[in-house]
Amino acid sequence: MATFLIQNVVFHSGMTKEHRIILNAIEEALNRDPELRFGQALFNLSINQFVNPDNPAEADYKMRDIHGDKDSDIIARIRRQQEWRELQQKIMSALEKPDLNGIGGMTVNERLYVSGLMDDFDKYKKSNKRFAQFILERLKVDRDSIEKILK
Repeated sequence: MATFLIQNVVFHSGMTKEHRIILNAIEEALNRDPELRFGQALFNLSINQFVNPDNPAEADYKMRDIHGDKDSDIIARIRRQQEWRELQQKIMSALEKPDLNGIGGMTVNERLYVSGLMDDFDKYKKSNKRFAQFILERLKVDRDSIEKILK
């Protein structure tokens, strides 16, 4: 049985380690953006999802029933979303580098190297094509080249 302290009151709970991880992620999201509504935090963390997350319109923007999801599945989705947010932040910071002025005249490898995103791109090219594609798009690589590179 877990014990935790909220506003100087000790509670004993049957809360699991997984519950605490999920609640901490929600708390972190709400603290990061106090204007965020609770339901938005659940959606942004991928706790709640569309039936078809890749193409929500295909299922008429219906929400998926998560009743049968294991806590470990929810934690995995939260971690993917956190990784996605961190990658977006890293790319935004990289694009602010003065060395990336004149990016249009650089090769793809030069863009990846100068931006500091080469290792991330190599990792995601193998493990997450959507993330790898996002990196290339932000580095202004043309669509045909992206398709060839990610094949």
